[in-house]
Amino acid sequence: MNPFNSVFQAEMTAIDSAAGWALERNVKIKVFSDSKYSIEAIRSPKVKSNFVLSVKDNLYNAKDLVSLVWVKAHAGNPGNELADHFAKIASSCGADMSIPAPFVKRVCKEFLMNEWNSYWKKSTTGKRTKEILPLANLDLLISNKYACLSIMDIFQHIWAGSK
Repeated sequence: MNPFNSVFQAEMTAIDSAAGWALERNVKIKVFSDSKYSIEAIRSPKVKSNFVLSVKDNLYNAKDLVSLVWVKAHAGNPGNELADHFAKIASSCGADMSIPAPFVKRVCKEFLMNEWNSYWKKSTTGKRTKEILPLANLDLLISNKYACLSIMDIFQHIWAGSK
């Protein structure tokens, strides 16, 4: 897996693979997972992720063959301990997976904040404001709609200057 892939993606991929295996062989299986989050995502009717929807579809196709069971993590369950061992191995040499949206959002936010701060530092205007806000800080400004409009103006100026 790549650094941006999550444990959740690995858990969901394992569940998906197990469902595919059971369907191919027409064999009833129980999938034991210590990921409450994965099981809750599969059971949730409000899923937006295409990745989770795909896993749900595969489980639906294998509905009479696959049952999901939650087990407590690190409780000495030999099967779960073995699965954790193989998950660690797979995390270092496994297949690439799609980039999760939260990772993309975080990287974009970091990039925009760096660009904004770079512009802010180079700007020769706003000396009094810089005394109060030496660095751009989204947490301070997001609750103020007028400040948000100012942020939009700044980004428009940055983008216009980069063309």
